[in-house]
Amino acid sequence: MKNSILLLGILLFISCKTKEDYSKYTYIDEIIESKEYEVTTLMKEEDILTNAYGYYIPQGRVFDENSDSEKTKRILEIPFILFNKNNLIYFTIESKKKNKNYLIEYNINNNNIDSLKDFSGEDYSIWLKDLEHFYQKQRFSFVNFKFPEAEEYYKVIKEEYYSEISEEKKNKILEEYKDSKEEIKQAVIETYSLRYTITYAELQMPKEKIHFKFNSDLKKKIEFFGNEELYKKGYMFIYIFYNLNMFPHSGGLYVIRPKTKK
Repeated sequence: MKNSILLLGILLFISCKTKEDYSKYTYIDEIIESKEYEVTTLMKEEDILTNAYGYYIPQGRVFDENSDSEKTKRILEIPFILFNKNNLIYFTIESKKKNKNYLIEYNINNNNIDSLKDFSGEDYSIWLKDLEHFYQKQRFSFVNFKFPEAEEYYKVIKEEYYSEISEEKKNKILEEYKDSKEEIKQAVIETYSLRYTITYAELQMPKEKIHFKFNSDLKKKIEFFGNEELYKKGYMFIYIFYNLNMFPHSGGLYVIRPKTKK
């Protein structure tokens, strides 16, 4: 009897000790709880990251449908974020909310974001030509900013399914299907609900593990940019794939960086 009570106590202790505290996971577009690092929003969730040819990720959309295979290959090889040795980063965004296109410069040293050019007033073909010219002119000063190795530092801790529907819509469905079986009512409610997955993630930075969460219903949800040198200094660039702005906390471009000394 004593052994059984002791065993039960040990199991309860282990269970309590290993239970994950998800309250420390904050949405990445709001804040991260960290002693060593902070997050800066480089691009809001309603915007889309593009390259010089207007190519999106992850949809894989290429605007020039008549392009030959060689040009398509060249399009796919162009990084979506460009980095030069002066610690300047360049990227282009398409703002669906404002219906505008921008060329953005970000200075890693002083954490400054600057819009270099607004292409929204130009003809689309001119916009693409100007962007390509900008990148081609400076291409020899850029270094590769793709960072697939960052996957080693990233870990999905938990994925939580979430479903939401307004009381008004739910009541209308219940009234319309009042003579139906309960499982049919619930199936209809689920169909009309806003559904997505909350991803709880852990990122191992050089000095500390940081935790954050975001919402998505896409298969591929996140992409990392940077390089090993910047990572060792405490920088990581994170792109949450755009998701039609259907629900909050479901997109954007962010940089994890050392906290600014006050």
